[in-house]
Amino acid sequence: MFHEFIFYCRELESFLFRNQIQEFKEGEHDSFFAEEMLRYIQTESLKIPQSEKQKYPSLPWDKIDSLWQKDLARAYDYIDLKMLYYICAYEIPKITKTIKLETR
Repeated sequence: MFHEFIFYCRELESFLFRNQIQEFKEGEHDSFFAEEMLRYIQTESLKIPQSEKQKYPSLPWDKIDSLWQKDLARAYDYIDLKMLYYICAYEIPKITKTIKLETR
């Protein structure tokens, strides 16, 4: 059920670590890749039934389900790159860690 969701979270997390990304800059491929990965994460999260999400109450499911609309898109065709980095570098690792700890 969570396989694809976790897969994309881990891929994004390892991408940042592997490339030692400290910030995103306008027009670079790194930010484009991160945006796409977050879209996949959001898409997969929306597929997870509410009954399954309730097993992980410490995760901010509402925020995950609406990452793109509420946190990143500040205006038409403008992405808040600082927020994009924050979500990728801090929020995504929390998600993977929480699910990993709670599935043990």
